[in-house]
Amino acid sequence: MPPPAPGHEVGQEVEVEITEIAPKGDGIGQLGDKAVYAAGTIPGERVRVRIRRHRREWIAVDLLEVLRPSPDRSEPRCPLFEPCSGCQLQHVAYPRQLELKHQIVRQRLREHGGFTDPPVPPVLGAAEPWHYRNHARFTVKDGELGFVRHFRREFLPVPRCPIMEPAINEVMASLHGRLHGASQCNIRVGRSPGALMIQPRLQPLEGAPPSGQATLVDELLGRPFRISAAAFFQVNRAQAERLIELVRERVDTGPRGVVVDAYAGVGTFAVLLSPRVGTVIAIEESGPAVEDARLNAEGLANVEFRLGKTEEILGQLPGPVDAIVLDPPRSGCRPEALQAVLDHGPARVVYVSCEPETLARDLRVLVDATPGYELLEVQPVDMFPQTHHIECVATLRRREPDAPVM
Repeated sequence: MPPPAPGHEVGQEVEVEITEIAPKGDGIGQLGDKAVYAAGTIPGERVRVRIRRHRREWIAVDLLEVLRPSPDRSEPRCPLFEPCSGCQLQHVAYPRQLELKHQIVRQRLREHGGFTDPPVPPVLGAAEPWHYRNHARFTVKDGELGFVRHFRREFLPVPRCPIMEPAINEVMASLHGRLHGASQCNIRVGRSPGALMIQPRLQPLEGAPPSGQATLVDELLGRPFRISAAAFFQVNRAQAERLIELVRERVDTGPRGVVVDAYAGVGTFAVLLSPRVGTVIAIEESGPAVEDARLNAEGLANVEFRLGKTEEILGQLPGPVDAIVLDPPRSGCRPEALQAVLDHGPARVVYVSCEPETLARDLRVLVDATPGYELLEVQPVDMFPQTHHIECVATLRRREPDAPVM
């Protein structure tokens, strides 16, 4: 590693102009030929920082003072905002958060997908950007609930959290400082009052709710969904409903269409697509999730479930298929799954992603294939206000043989 430039040593205090936003929410500036990453800053600000870490291509710093604040700077609602690091954008007014996330999505599509001018509409913001999370995973130390700080790996007690639903904060208050002997605690709440799941089973505590529930029933768009402790379910109920509406509009097969819901989880898309299409074939590799999904789809004769990995099941399905919905984990789709999509060649592919980088990578595969797809739109949805995370719904249409590749 080359030595740092004079005046750029660890511990040195310097002034930096913040010009960009990084994918993880840090502001980016420049010192010499190296990028500087400063948490808690906003593009357009000038700040005084202390160098914390020096690497070959970048410098990490701690913010000491904002010398020229952005007009979009906001007072963080949480007193633990800076040490916690679980939220990255509480210091930014919410409309500006949406603009920054729009920039991040476009940046990732350019850098990791090669899309020079990606079709990204404005981010769909949340009507309520606070108290939206219906699920929380806590570390427990000395009986206290908290989080482990991302960079310094230190435990931070958290008695309440302003992005959690009020019911979760109520449970936290009843448990905080009393969970001696536990190391983890997961809390999930449903839309109905009293719908609660606390894992693992804890020792009974006076004034605290019971724990150890194996399942919970929540609701989306008027339909109940059973969720097992190990199953995935969106943490922001209101924005999840907007996401589902987007997917239903973009699938666009008509009432006789055959739709594949890949990475189906507890059957959210499959169940809520079923009234608008002919058949839904849902693929999910988690056994408990498929058990939930079968229960959630009771009474729907046009929904089928296949237990297994998408990359193994999708290619074995008989055709024709009119649309495929992809909602993979953060790591994106395996190459075999993308090839199976191309082999089926549906008229529409709707790709739901919580990681713009892997989304960009996979979209490029689908667009570059012969025959391949035209990228119509990547619609960001702010599923996680106050944080750098962003959900996207990408819509692709099968390309005509002589159409140009983006």
